[in-house]
Amino acid sequence: MKFVKQLPPPSKADKRWLVASLLIFLATCIIVVLTINARTAPRSTARDINGNPIDQPQGTLMPGVASASDIIKQMTAMPSAPPLTGSLADEVHAVAQMVSNCNDYVQARRNQMNQHIAWLLQPNTIPKEVIIAVGTNINGGLILGMATYTLAEWGQHAKAPDSCLLTIGKKLNDMLAANGEARFTEFDGA
Repeated sequence: MKFVKQLPPPSKADKRWLVASLLIFLATCIIVVLTINARTAPRSTARDINGNPIDQPQGTLMPGVASASDIIKQMTAMPSAPPLTGSLADEVHAVAQMVSNCNDYVQARRNQMNQHIAWLLQPNTIPKEVIIAVGTNINGGLILGMATYTLAEWGQHAKAPDSCLLTIGKKLNDMLAANGEARFTEFDGA
Protein backbone atom coordinates (compact mmCIF):
# COMPACT_ATOMS: atom_id res chain seq x y z
CA MET A 1 0.00 0.00 0.00
CA LYS A 2 1.55 3.21 -1.21
CA PHE A 3 -0.04 6.51 -0.33
CA VAL A 4 2.58 8.78 -1.84
CA LYS A 5 3.55 8.63 -5.44
CA GLN A 6 7.29 8.45 -5.70
CA LEU A 7 8.77 11.53 -7.39
CA PRO A 8 11.76 11.40 -9.69
CA PRO A 9 15.08 12.48 -8.17
CA PRO A 10 15.69 16.29 -8.24
CA SER A 11 17.60 17.61 -11.19
CA LYS A 12 20.55 20.05 -11.01
CA ALA A 13 18.24 22.91 -11.98
CA ASP A 14 15.86 21.98 -9.14
CA LYS A 15 18.75 22.03 -6.66
CA ARG A 16 19.90 25.46 -7.93
CA TRP A 17 16.38 26.87 -7.55
CA LEU A 18 16.20 25.50 -4.01
CA VAL A 19 19.54 27.10 -3.03
CA ALA A 20 18.61 30.42 -4.68
CA SER A 21 15.23 30.43 -2.90
CA LEU A 22 16.87 29.75 0.46
CA LEU A 23 19.42 32.56 -0.06
CA ILE A 24 16.67 35.02 -0.98
CA PHE A 25 14.65 33.93 2.06
CA LEU A 26 17.63 34.37 4.41
CA ALA A 27 18.50 37.79 2.93
CA THR A 28 14.88 38.89 3.37
CA CYS A 29 14.89 37.73 7.00
CA ILE A 30 18.09 39.66 7.71
CA ILE A 31 16.69 42.83 6.13
CA VAL A 32 13.47 42.50 8.15
CA VAL A 33 15.37 42.03 11.43
CA LEU A 34 17.66 45.01 10.72
CA THR A 35 14.70 47.21 9.80
CA ILE A 36 12.78 46.28 12.93
CA ASN A 37 15.84 46.93 15.10
CA ALA A 38 16.46 50.30 13.47
CA ARG A 39 12.86 51.40 13.93
CA THR A 40 12.56 50.24 17.53
CA ALA A 41 15.97 51.42 18.72
CA PRO A 42 15.72 54.18 21.31
CA ARG A 43 16.34 57.61 19.81
CA SER A 44 18.89 59.75 21.56
CA THR A 45 17.59 63.17 22.44
CA ALA A 46 20.02 66.05 22.41
CA ARG A 47 20.10 67.74 25.79
CA ASP A 48 21.57 70.97 27.05
CA ILE A 49 23.90 71.28 30.02
CA ASN A 50 20.95 71.18 32.45
CA GLY A 51 19.42 68.07 30.92
CA ASN A 52 16.61 69.87 29.10
CA PRO A 53 15.75 68.43 25.66
CA ILE A 54 16.88 70.50 22.68
CA ASP A 55 14.95 70.62 19.42
CA GLN A 56 17.07 68.85 16.86
CA PRO A 57 15.66 68.44 13.36
CA GLN A 58 16.39 65.06 11.88
CA GLY A 59 17.79 64.63 8.38
CA THR A 60 18.46 68.29 7.65
CA LEU A 61 21.64 70.16 7.00
CA MET A 62 22.84 72.76 9.42
CA PRO A 63 22.18 76.31 8.35
CA GLY A 64 25.26 77.90 6.89
CA VAL A 65 26.73 74.65 5.62
CA ALA A 66 28.48 75.61 2.44
CA SER A 67 29.27 73.70 -0.69
CA ALA A 68 32.82 72.50 -1.18
CA SER A 69 33.55 75.25 -3.69
CA ASP A 70 32.29 77.95 -1.27
CA ILE A 71 34.49 76.59 1.50
CA ILE A 72 37.51 76.45 -0.81
CA LYS A 73 36.92 80.07 -1.79
CA GLN A 74 36.72 81.09 1.87
CA MET A 75 39.81 79.13 2.83
CA THR A 76 41.68 80.78 -0.02
CA ALA A 77 40.51 84.28 0.93
CA MET A 78 40.90 84.06 4.73
CA PRO A 79 44.73 84.22 4.95
CA SER A 80 44.61 87.69 3.37
CA ALA A 81 41.51 88.90 5.23
CA PRO A 82 41.97 92.30 6.88
CA PRO A 83 41.33 92.84 10.60
CA LEU A 84 37.69 93.38 11.58
CA THR A 85 36.59 97.01 11.62
CA GLY A 86 33.38 98.98 12.05
CA SER A 87 30.47 98.44 14.39
CA LEU A 88 30.97 94.68 14.63
CA ALA A 89 34.58 95.23 15.77
CA ASP A 90 33.30 97.69 18.40
CA GLU A 91 30.76 95.12 19.61
CA VAL A 92 33.40 92.37 19.75
CA HIS A 93 35.68 94.65 21.81
CA ALA A 94 32.74 95.38 24.13
CA VAL A 95 32.12 91.64 24.59
CA ALA A 96 35.84 91.10 25.22
CA GLN A 97 35.67 93.66 28.03
CA MET A 98 32.52 92.05 29.43
CA VAL A 99 34.19 88.61 29.39
CA SER A 100 37.26 90.06 31.09
CA ASN A 101 35.11 91.56 33.87
CA CYS A 102 32.89 88.48 34.37
CA ASN A 103 34.16 86.21 37.14
CA ASP A 104 31.51 83.55 36.41
CA TYR A 105 33.56 82.02 33.57
CA VAL A 106 35.94 79.21 34.48
CA GLN A 107 39.37 79.72 32.95
CA ALA A 108 38.94 77.10 30.21
CA ARG A 109 35.67 78.69 29.07
CA ARG A 110 37.20 82.19 29.25
CA ASN A 111 40.03 80.92 27.02
CA GLN A 112 37.48 79.62 24.49
CA MET A 113 35.68 82.97 24.48
CA ASN A 114 38.94 84.88 24.06
CA GLN A 115 39.96 82.59 21.19
CA HIS A 116 36.72 83.31 19.33
CA ILE A 117 37.15 87.02 19.99
CA ALA A 118 40.69 86.88 18.59
CA TRP A 119 39.47 85.04 15.47
CA LEU A 120 36.68 87.57 14.93
CA LEU A 121 39.10 90.48 15.22
CA GLN A 122 41.83 88.83 13.12
CA PRO A 123 40.03 86.53 10.64
CA ASN A 124 43.31 85.69 8.88
CA THR A 125 44.24 83.60 11.96
CA ILE A 126 41.19 81.30 11.79
CA PRO A 127 42.30 77.67 11.30
CA LYS A 128 41.01 75.87 8.21
CA GLU A 129 39.14 73.34 10.36
CA VAL A 130 37.15 76.15 11.97
CA ILE A 131 36.32 77.67 8.57
CA ILE A 132 34.96 74.30 7.47
CA ALA A 133 32.97 73.92 10.70
CA VAL A 134 31.29 77.34 10.67
CA GLY A 135 30.43 77.34 6.96
CA THR A 136 29.75 80.45 4.95
CA ASN A 137 28.77 82.72 7.84
CA ILE A 138 32.08 82.89 9.68
CA ASN A 139 31.23 85.85 11.93
CA GLY A 140 27.83 84.39 12.77
CA GLY A 141 29.32 80.95 13.42
CA LEU A 142 31.99 82.30 15.76
CA ILE A 143 29.43 84.38 17.66
CA LEU A 144 27.19 81.31 17.83
CA GLY A 145 30.07 79.41 19.42
CA MET A 146 30.54 82.17 22.00
CA ALA A 147 26.81 82.17 22.80
CA THR A 148 26.90 78.38 23.18
CA TYR A 149 29.86 78.55 25.56
CA THR A 150 28.15 81.30 27.57
CA LEU A 151 24.88 79.36 27.77
CA ALA A 152 26.71 76.25 28.95
CA GLU A 153 28.58 78.25 31.59
CA TRP A 154 25.39 80.02 32.68
CA GLY A 155 23.80 76.59 33.11
CA GLN A 156 26.62 75.68 35.48
CA HIS A 157 25.51 78.66 37.58
CA ALA A 158 21.89 77.45 37.66
CA LYS A 159 20.97 80.20 35.17
CA ALA A 160 21.24 82.82 37.90
CA PRO A 161 19.38 85.95 36.76
CA ASP A 162 21.99 88.20 38.39
CA SER A 163 24.94 86.53 36.62
CA CYS A 164 27.13 88.57 34.29
CA LEU A 165 26.81 85.59 31.92
CA LEU A 166 23.19 86.54 31.24
CA THR A 167 24.21 90.08 30.30
CA ILE A 168 26.85 88.69 27.93
CA GLY A 169 24.32 86.21 26.52
CA LYS A 170 21.86 89.00 25.76
CA LYS A 171 24.59 91.00 24.00
CA LEU A 172 25.61 87.92 22.00
CA ASN A 173 21.95 87.36 21.07
CA ASP A 174 21.81 90.83 19.54
CA MET A 175 25.02 90.12 17.65
CA LEU A 176 23.65 86.75 16.45
CA ALA A 177 20.54 88.40 15.05
CA ALA A 178 22.61 91.11 13.35
CA ASN A 179 24.81 88.44 11.75
CA GLY A 180 22.12 86.16 10.36
CA GLU A 181 21.93 83.57 13.14
CA ALA A 182 19.04 82.58 15.39
CA ARG A 183 18.82 84.01 18.88
CA PHE A 184 19.00 81.81 21.98
CA THR A 185 15.56 81.81 23.59
CA GLU A 186 17.13 81.07 26.98
CA PHE A 187 18.77 84.51 27.03
CA ASP A 188 15.71 86.33 25.69
CA GLY A 189 13.33 84.73 28.19
CA ALA A 190 15.39 85.59 31.25
